[in-house]
Amino acid sequence: MLALIIAKGELWLHGEGSTPRQIASTFAREVVERDERSRRNTSWKHAPREQATGVIPANALWGSQQSAPLAPPKMLHACFGADARTVYYVLRVGEATGLFRQHLDEAREVRLFHKSDIAVHGLAYNAEDRRLVLSIGLADGTAQLEVYDEEGTLKGAVTGGDSVDAAPAMVPGAASALLFQSSGVARHPERGHLTAVAHATLCRLDYRSGQLETLVDDAAFDFVSPRLGVDGTLYAIRRPVEKPVHERAGTALMDTLLMPVRLLKAVFGYLNFFSTIYGKEPLRSAGGPRTPELDQDLGRLWLHGRMIELRRVRDDPQYAGNLVPASWELVRRPPGRQWQIVARHVAAFDLAPDGALVHTNGYDVVTWRDGVITPLGRHELVEAVRVAA
Repeated sequence: MLALIIAKGELWLHGEGSTPRQIASTFAREVVERDERSRRNTSWKHAPREQATGVIPANALWGSQQSAPLAPPKMLHACFGADARTVYYVLRVGEATGLFRQHLDEAREVRLFHKSDIAVHGLAYNAEDRRLVLSIGLADGTAQLEVYDEEGTLKGAVTGGDSVDAAPAMVPGAASALLFQSSGVARHPERGHLTAVAHATLCRLDYRSGQLETLVDDAAFDFVSPRLGVDGTLYAIRRPVEKPVHERAGTALMDTLLMPVRLLKAVFGYLNFFSTIYGKEPLRSAGGPRTPELDQDLGRLWLHGRMIELRRVRDDPQYAGNLVPASWELVRRPPGRQWQIVARHVAAFDLAPDGALVHTNGYDVVTWRDGVITPLGRHELVEAVRVAA
Protein backbone atom coordinates (compact mmCIF):
# COMPACT_ATOMS: atom_id res chain seq x y z
CA MET A 1 0.00 0.00 0.00
CA LEU A 2 1.29 3.43 -0.98
CA ALA A 3 0.38 6.42 1.16
CA LEU A 4 0.99 10.16 0.98
CA ILE A 5 1.60 11.85 4.33
CA ILE A 6 1.77 15.60 4.97
CA ALA A 7 3.73 16.34 8.14
CA LYS A 8 5.05 19.76 9.21
CA GLY A 9 4.28 21.04 5.74
CA GLU A 10 6.35 18.34 4.01
CA LEU A 11 5.02 15.65 1.67
CA TRP A 12 6.22 12.06 2.16
CA LEU A 13 5.58 8.91 0.16
CA HIS A 14 5.30 5.74 2.25
CA GLY A 15 5.16 2.15 1.12
CA GLU A 16 5.02 -1.00 3.21
CA GLY A 17 8.54 -2.35 3.56
CA SER A 18 10.23 0.61 1.87
CA THR A 19 12.03 3.71 3.12
CA PRO A 20 9.87 6.88 3.19
CA ARG A 21 10.66 9.31 0.39
CA GLN A 22 10.11 13.05 0.52
CA ILE A 23 8.40 14.61 -2.48
CA ALA A 24 9.86 18.08 -2.96
CA SER A 25 8.74 20.87 -5.26
CA THR A 26 11.17 22.32 -7.78
CA PHE A 27 9.00 25.43 -8.04
CA ALA A 28 9.15 26.01 -4.28
CA ARG A 29 12.91 25.55 -4.21
CA GLU A 30 13.39 28.04 -7.05
CA VAL A 31 11.16 30.63 -5.36
CA VAL A 32 13.07 30.33 -2.08
CA GLU A 33 16.45 30.50 -3.86
CA ARG A 34 15.35 33.54 -5.84
CA ASP A 35 14.22 35.28 -2.66
CA GLU A 36 17.50 34.48 -0.89
CA ARG A 37 19.50 35.71 -3.89
CA SER A 38 17.52 38.94 -4.00
CA ARG A 39 18.00 39.52 -0.30
CA ARG A 40 21.74 38.82 -0.60
CA ASN A 41 22.14 41.19 -3.54
CA THR A 42 20.34 44.03 -1.76
CA SER A 43 21.75 43.43 1.72
CA TRP A 44 24.24 46.30 1.28
CA LYS A 45 21.32 48.74 1.24
CA HIS A 46 20.32 47.72 4.75
CA ALA A 47 23.76 47.17 6.30
CA PRO A 48 24.45 49.32 9.41
CA ARG A 49 26.65 52.36 8.90
CA GLU A 50 28.73 54.23 11.45
CA GLN A 51 27.31 57.61 10.50
CA ALA A 52 24.80 59.05 8.10
CA THR A 53 26.51 61.34 5.59
CA GLY A 54 25.51 63.09 2.43
CA VAL A 55 22.56 65.21 1.45
CA ILE A 56 20.16 62.26 1.66
CA PRO A 57 21.03 59.66 4.34
CA ALA A 58 21.21 56.09 3.10
CA ASN A 59 18.57 54.97 5.60
CA ALA A 60 16.10 57.44 4.16
CA LEU A 61 16.96 56.41 0.62
CA TRP A 62 16.97 52.62 0.95
CA GLY A 63 15.17 51.96 4.20
CA SER A 64 16.61 50.87 7.50
CA GLN A 65 15.38 47.27 7.60
CA GLN A 66 15.40 44.42 5.15
CA SER A 67 12.15 42.56 4.49
CA ALA A 68 11.65 39.26 6.28
CA PRO A 69 12.56 36.06 4.41
CA LEU A 70 9.84 33.89 2.93
CA ALA A 71 8.17 31.40 5.22
CA PRO A 72 9.13 27.78 4.45
CA PRO A 73 7.04 26.22 1.66
CA LYS A 74 4.08 24.26 3.00
CA MET A 75 2.23 21.36 1.42
CA LEU A 76 -1.50 21.74 2.10
CA HIS A 77 -3.22 18.86 0.30
CA ALA A 78 -2.13 15.91 -1.84
CA CYS A 79 -3.63 12.92 -3.66
CA PHE A 80 -2.65 10.32 -6.21
CA GLY A 81 -3.56 10.82 -9.85
CA ALA A 82 -4.47 8.32 -12.54
CA ASP A 83 -1.80 5.95 -11.20
CA ALA A 84 0.35 5.59 -8.11
CA ARG A 85 3.32 7.25 -9.84
CA THR A 86 1.46 10.52 -10.42
CA VAL A 87 0.81 12.88 -7.52
CA TYR A 88 -1.18 16.10 -7.35
CA TYR A 89 -0.59 18.55 -4.53
CA VAL A 90 -1.52 22.02 -3.36
CA LEU A 91 1.48 24.05 -2.20
CA ARG A 92 1.79 27.44 -0.52
CA VAL A 93 4.96 29.49 -1.02
CA GLY A 94 4.96 32.98 0.42
CA GLU A 95 1.62 34.60 -0.42
CA ALA A 96 0.96 32.34 -3.43
CA THR A 97 -0.82 28.98 -3.46
CA GLY A 98 -0.65 26.65 -6.43
CA LEU A 99 -1.78 23.31 -7.80
CA PHE A 100 0.96 21.02 -9.11
CA ARG A 101 1.37 17.57 -10.63
CA GLN A 102 4.52 15.52 -10.23
CA HIS A 103 5.48 12.44 -12.22
CA LEU A 104 7.56 10.48 -9.75
CA ASP A 105 9.39 8.20 -12.18
CA GLU A 106 10.59 11.21 -14.20
CA ALA A 107 11.06 13.54 -11.21
CA ARG A 108 9.14 16.06 -13.33
CA GLU A 109 6.91 18.73 -11.81
CA VAL A 110 4.14 20.47 -13.75
CA ARG A 111 2.71 23.72 -12.42
CA LEU A 112 -1.01 23.80 -13.23
CA PHE A 113 -1.78 27.18 -11.68
CA HIS A 114 -0.78 29.40 -8.78
CA LYS A 115 -2.50 32.47 -7.39
CA SER A 116 -2.05 34.94 -4.58
CA ASP A 117 -4.33 35.02 -1.54
CA ILE A 118 -6.29 31.88 -2.40
CA ALA A 119 -7.46 29.34 0.19
CA VAL A 120 -7.82 25.65 -0.68
CA HIS A 121 -9.76 23.42 1.73
CA GLY A 122 -9.50 20.07 0.01
CA LEU A 123 -8.37 18.16 -3.08
CA ALA A 124 -9.60 14.96 -4.74
CA TYR A 125 -8.91 13.21 -8.05
CA ASN A 126 -11.70 11.51 -9.97
CA ALA A 127 -10.15 8.63 -11.88
CA GLU A 128 -13.46 7.76 -13.57
CA ASP A 129 -13.93 11.24 -15.03
CA ARG A 130 -10.24 12.28 -15.06
CA ARG A 131 -11.10 15.44 -13.18
CA LEU A 132 -9.83 17.22 -10.08
CA VAL A 133 -12.18 18.57 -7.41
CA LEU A 134 -10.93 21.42 -5.20
CA SER A 135 -12.57 23.28 -2.35
CA ILE A 136 -11.84 26.96 -2.96
CA GLY A 137 -12.35 29.59 -0.28
CA LEU A 138 -14.04 32.82 -1.34
CA ALA A 139 -13.57 36.37 -0.10
CA ASP A 140 -16.91 36.35 1.77
CA GLY A 141 -15.78 33.51 4.08
CA THR A 142 -17.56 30.69 2.24
CA ALA A 143 -16.00 27.87 0.22
CA GLN A 144 -17.29 26.04 -2.84
CA LEU A 145 -16.33 22.91 -4.74
CA GLU A 146 -14.86 23.48 -8.19
CA VAL A 147 -14.05 20.96 -10.93
CA TYR A 148 -10.83 21.21 -12.95
CA ASP A 149 -9.39 19.10 -15.73
CA GLU A 150 -6.02 17.39 -15.39
CA GLU A 151 -4.22 20.46 -16.69
CA GLY A 152 -5.70 22.79 -14.09
CA THR A 153 -8.37 24.42 -16.29
CA LEU A 154 -11.49 25.37 -14.36
CA LYS A 155 -14.62 23.63 -15.67
CA GLY A 156 -17.03 25.19 -13.19
CA ALA A 157 -18.26 25.35 -9.61
CA VAL A 158 -20.56 22.54 -8.48
CA THR A 159 -21.64 23.94 -5.10
CA GLY A 160 -22.38 27.42 -3.81
CA GLY A 161 -24.34 29.46 -1.30
CA ASP A 162 -23.69 30.56 2.27
CA SER A 163 -21.73 27.50 3.34
CA VAL A 164 -18.20 26.17 3.70
CA ASP A 165 -17.98 23.09 1.48
CA ALA A 166 -14.69 21.27 2.04
CA ALA A 167 -12.81 17.94 2.08
CA PRO A 168 -14.12 16.42 -1.18
CA ALA A 169 -13.71 12.67 -1.68
CA MET A 170 -14.85 10.52 -4.58
CA VAL A 171 -17.48 7.79 -4.33
CA PRO A 172 -16.02 4.44 -5.48
CA GLY A 173 -17.36 3.24 -8.80
CA ALA A 174 -19.25 6.46 -9.57
CA ALA A 175 -18.30 8.63 -12.53
CA SER A 176 -19.21 11.99 -10.99
CA ALA A 177 -20.40 11.42 -7.40
CA LEU A 178 -18.48 12.78 -4.45
CA LEU A 179 -18.73 13.23 -0.70
CA PHE A 180 -17.91 16.42 1.16
CA GLN A 181 -18.44 18.17 4.46
CA SER A 182 -20.59 21.28 4.56
CA SER A 183 -21.10 23.93 7.25
CA GLY A 184 -23.59 26.75 7.01
CA VAL A 185 -22.50 30.27 7.94
CA ALA A 186 -24.25 33.01 9.90
CA ARG A 187 -23.91 36.68 9.00
CA HIS A 188 -24.39 39.99 10.75
CA PRO A 189 -27.97 41.13 10.01
CA GLU A 190 -26.90 44.68 9.13
CA ARG A 191 -23.30 44.58 7.97
CA GLY A 192 -23.38 41.15 6.32
CA HIS A 193 -19.99 39.90 7.49
CA LEU A 194 -19.55 36.31 8.68
CA THR A 195 -20.12 35.88 12.42
CA ALA A 196 -20.29 32.09 12.98
CA VAL A 197 -19.92 28.71 11.26
CA ALA A 198 -22.36 25.88 11.97
CA HIS A 199 -21.58 22.22 12.61
CA ALA A 200 -20.21 20.14 9.75
CA THR A 201 -22.65 17.85 7.94
CA LEU A 202 -21.87 15.15 5.37
CA CYS A 203 -23.29 15.42 1.86
CA ARG A 204 -23.23 13.41 -1.35
CA LEU A 205 -23.37 15.17 -4.72
CA ASP A 206 -23.49 13.99 -8.30
CA TYR A 207 -22.04 17.01 -10.04
CA ARG A 208 -23.33 15.98 -13.48
CA SER A 209 -26.97 15.47 -12.55
CA GLY A 210 -26.94 18.02 -9.71
CA GLN A 211 -28.51 15.54 -7.28
CA LEU A 212 -27.60 16.43 -3.69
CA GLU A 213 -28.24 14.31 -0.60
CA THR A 214 -27.48 15.06 3.06
CA LEU A 215 -26.14 11.86 4.63
CA VAL A 216 -25.39 13.01 8.20
CA ASP A 217 -26.66 16.05 10.11
CA ASP A 218 -26.18 16.05 13.88
CA ALA A 219 -26.17 19.41 15.66
CA ALA A 220 -24.08 17.97 18.53
CA PHE A 221 -21.17 16.79 16.37
CA ASP A 222 -18.94 17.79 13.48
CA PHE A 223 -18.47 15.04 10.90
CA VAL A 224 -15.40 15.79 8.78
CA SER A 225 -13.21 14.17 6.12
CA PRO A 226 -15.83 11.65 4.85
CA ARG A 227 -15.06 8.45 2.95
CA LEU A 228 -17.34 5.79 1.47
CA GLY A 229 -16.36 2.13 1.16
CA VAL A 230 -17.15 -0.14 -1.75
CA ASP A 231 -19.66 -1.96 0.46
CA GLY A 232 -21.48 1.30 1.28
CA THR A 233 -19.91 1.81 4.72
CA LEU A 234 -19.56 5.49 5.58
CA TYR A 235 -16.42 6.67 7.42
CA ALA A 236 -15.65 10.04 9.01
CA ILE A 237 -13.95 11.82 11.90
CA ARG A 238 -16.53 12.72 14.52
CA ARG A 239 -15.88 15.39 17.16
CA PRO A 240 -18.10 17.43 19.48
CA VAL A 241 -19.21 20.81 18.21
CA GLU A 242 -17.12 23.62 19.65
CA LYS A 243 -19.54 26.07 21.26
CA PRO A 244 -18.88 29.81 21.41
CA VAL A 245 -17.22 31.03 24.62
CA HIS A 246 -20.36 32.73 25.90
CA GLU A 247 -22.29 29.43 25.64
CA ARG A 248 -19.80 27.26 27.53
CA ALA A 249 -21.12 26.46 31.00
CA GLY A 250 -18.63 26.85 33.81
CA THR A 251 -16.01 28.69 31.75
CA ALA A 252 -15.95 31.74 34.04
CA LEU A 253 -15.78 29.56 37.18
CA MET A 254 -12.95 27.46 35.73
CA ASP A 255 -10.99 30.57 34.77
CA THR A 256 -11.39 31.93 38.31
CA LEU A 257 -10.20 28.71 39.92
CA LEU A 258 -7.20 28.41 37.62
CA MET A 259 -6.15 32.06 37.88
CA PRO A 260 -3.63 31.50 40.76
CA VAL A 261 -2.06 28.55 38.94
CA ARG A 262 -1.73 30.48 35.69
CA LEU A 263 -0.29 33.47 37.52
CA LEU A 264 2.36 31.31 39.22
CA LYS A 265 3.26 29.70 35.89
CA ALA A 266 3.66 33.14 34.32
CA VAL A 267 5.92 34.37 37.13
CA PHE A 268 7.99 31.17 37.01
CA GLY A 269 8.35 31.43 33.25
CA TYR A 270 9.48 35.05 33.57
CA LEU A 271 12.14 34.17 36.16
CA ASN A 272 13.19 31.05 34.24
CA PHE A 273 13.78 33.17 31.13
CA PHE A 274 16.14 35.57 32.95
CA SER A 275 17.94 32.68 34.67
CA THR A 276 18.53 31.03 31.31
CA ILE A 277 19.71 34.22 29.60
CA TYR A 278 21.95 35.68 32.31
CA GLY A 279 22.83 32.66 34.47
CA LYS A 280 23.13 30.19 31.58
CA GLU A 281 21.09 27.70 33.58
CA PRO A 282 17.30 27.25 33.72
CA LEU A 283 15.41 27.06 36.98
CA ARG A 284 13.71 23.87 35.84
CA SER A 285 15.68 20.64 35.52
CA ALA A 286 15.36 18.39 32.50
CA GLY A 287 12.99 16.05 34.31
CA GLY A 288 13.79 12.99 32.25
CA PRO A 289 13.72 12.32 28.51
CA ARG A 290 11.14 14.05 26.33
CA THR A 291 10.22 13.61 22.73
CA PRO A 292 11.55 16.47 20.56
CA GLU A 293 8.14 17.41 19.20
CA LEU A 294 6.76 17.94 22.71
CA ASP A 295 9.77 19.79 24.10
CA GLN A 296 8.71 23.17 22.84
CA ASP A 297 5.62 25.16 22.12
CA LEU A 298 5.41 25.13 18.35
CA GLY A 299 2.40 27.46 18.15
CA ARG A 300 -0.84 26.56 16.43
CA LEU A 301 -2.06 24.30 13.67
CA TRP A 302 -5.23 24.67 11.62
CA LEU A 303 -6.78 21.21 11.21
CA HIS A 304 -10.16 20.35 9.68
CA GLY A 305 -11.47 23.84 10.26
CA ARG A 306 -10.39 24.05 13.90
CA MET A 307 -7.36 25.67 15.52
CA ILE A 308 -5.17 23.27 17.52
CA GLU A 309 -3.03 24.88 20.22
CA LEU A 310 0.06 22.69 20.24
CA ARG A 311 0.97 23.50 23.83
CA ARG A 312 -2.12 21.52 24.88
CA VAL A 313 -0.58 18.39 23.36
CA ARG A 314 1.94 18.53 26.19
CA ASP A 315 -0.14 19.98 29.03
CA ASP A 316 -3.75 18.82 28.56
CA PRO A 317 -4.50 15.23 29.75
CA GLN A 318 -7.30 14.99 27.17
CA TYR A 319 -4.66 14.95 24.45
CA ALA A 320 -2.37 12.40 26.17
CA GLY A 321 0.51 13.32 23.88
CA ASN A 322 -1.60 13.10 20.72
CA LEU A 323 -2.20 15.98 18.32
CA VAL A 324 -5.96 15.91 18.95
CA PRO A 325 -8.04 14.92 22.01
CA ALA A 326 -9.80 11.58 22.47
CA SER A 327 -13.09 13.18 21.42
CA TRP A 328 -11.82 13.16 17.82
CA GLU A 329 -13.06 9.69 16.86
CA LEU A 330 -12.74 7.73 13.64
CA VAL A 331 -16.21 6.23 13.17
CA ARG A 332 -17.92 4.09 10.57
CA ARG A 333 -21.52 3.30 9.76
CA PRO A 334 -22.27 0.15 7.76
CA PRO A 335 -25.52 0.25 5.75
CA GLY A 336 -28.54 -0.04 8.04
CA ARG A 337 -26.49 0.00 11.26
CA GLN A 338 -25.38 2.49 13.91
CA TRP A 339 -22.10 4.35 14.19
CA GLN A 340 -19.12 2.31 15.40
CA ILE A 341 -15.92 3.75 16.88
CA VAL A 342 -12.76 2.49 15.16
CA ALA A 343 -10.16 4.66 16.94
CA ARG A 344 -9.78 7.78 19.08
CA HIS A 345 -7.27 10.67 18.88
CA VAL A 346 -7.57 10.57 15.08
CA ALA A 347 -6.19 13.63 13.31
CA ALA A 348 -6.50 12.28 9.74
CA PHE A 349 -7.31 9.07 7.88
CA ASP A 350 -7.99 7.58 4.47
CA LEU A 351 -9.65 4.45 3.13
CA ALA A 352 -7.93 1.98 0.80
CA PRO A 353 -9.87 0.15 -1.94
CA ASP A 354 -9.50 -3.16 -0.06
CA GLY A 355 -11.22 -1.69 3.02
CA ALA A 356 -8.05 -1.06 5.04
CA LEU A 357 -7.84 2.19 6.97
CA VAL A 358 -4.74 4.33 7.34
CA HIS A 359 -5.04 6.78 10.22
CA THR A 360 -2.84 8.88 12.49
CA ASN A 361 -2.89 10.52 15.90
CA GLY A 362 -0.73 13.32 14.51
CA TYR A 363 2.52 11.43 15.06
CA ASP A 364 2.14 7.68 14.48
CA VAL A 365 0.67 6.51 11.17
CA VAL A 366 -0.88 3.04 11.27
CA THR A 367 -2.82 0.68 9.04
CA TRP A 368 -6.02 -0.88 10.41
CA ARG A 369 -7.42 -4.10 8.91
CA ASP A 370 -10.25 -5.90 10.71
CA GLY A 371 -9.00 -4.73 14.08
CA VAL A 372 -5.34 -5.53 13.40
CA ILE A 373 -3.06 -2.47 13.60
CA THR A 374 0.25 -2.31 11.70
CA PRO A 375 2.67 0.63 12.07
CA LEU A 376 3.34 2.44 8.81
CA GLY A 377 5.57 5.31 9.93
CA ARG A 378 6.11 8.19 12.33
CA HIS A 379 6.37 11.92 11.70
CA GLU A 380 5.86 15.15 13.64
CA LEU A 381 2.54 16.97 13.24
CA VAL A 382 0.85 14.80 10.60
CA GLU A 383 -1.98 16.78 9.01
CA ALA A 384 -3.16 14.56 6.16
CA VAL A 385 -3.03 10.97 4.90
CA ARG A 386 -3.99 9.73 1.43
CA VAL A 387 -3.65 6.23 -0.02
CA ALA A 388 -3.40 5.07 -3.61
CA ALA A 389 -6.56 3.76 -5.25
